[in-house]
Amino acid sequence: MKFAKITTIVLWVILAISFFLIISLLANLDPNVSDPNMSKWISANLSWSFILLGIATVAALVLEFFVTLSDKKAARNSLIGIGLLGAVILVSYLMSDTEMPKFFGAEKFVENGTVTPTILLWIGTGLIASYILFGISVITILWSAVSNFFK
Repeated sequence: MKFAKITTIVLWVILAISFFLIISLLANLDPNVSDPNMSKWISANLSWSFILLGIATVAALVLEFFVTLSDKKAARNSLIGIGLLGAVILVSYLMSDTEMPKFFGAEKFVENGTVTPTILLWIGTGLIASYILFGISVITILWSAVSNFFK
């Protein structure tokens, strides 16, 4: 019960800080884009968002780690999921190439060094992995609908 009370207090403090930052940002909005005061509040809100994202990420990973350690079946399922995700990334990496896409203005990105063969390889890997995962999700949805129909 003590942990739940501490968690509730921490959540209310986070909510109060977030509320203060949002109200301060809205009070300092100015159509003048070069206003340093508005820029300061935007930076403060972005920094707070990154802090909250970091806290949420660490909390999710730590809590999942403890749940996984306490349940052997969950640990096995997590390792299977990580292995399958690694396999999808490996297949995507092997299928991608370093060919520069042909579109108007693409040469500019190559000339200034923004796009390199390594970057193109990882962009291709991400795209192919997205396609594979989308295909798997569509197949899973269809399988679920069909299997429920025949039950």
